[in-house]
Amino acid sequence: MIDVTQFGYFKVLGKGVLPENQPIVVKAKLVSKTAEKKIKEAGGAVVLTA
Repeated sequence: MIDVTQFGYFKVLGKGVLPENQPIVVKAKLVSKTAEKKIKEAGGAVVLTA
């Protein structure tokens, strides 16, 4: 699980590229629709925090 808030980030945007066949779980306060789509297509999941 990658908790982006530990690194000082609160929103995940979908501009990057994810590794294929390596699902990840991203924990963040805000996630763009594009980022969520890319993460789920790669087999991962998104966890939203308060």
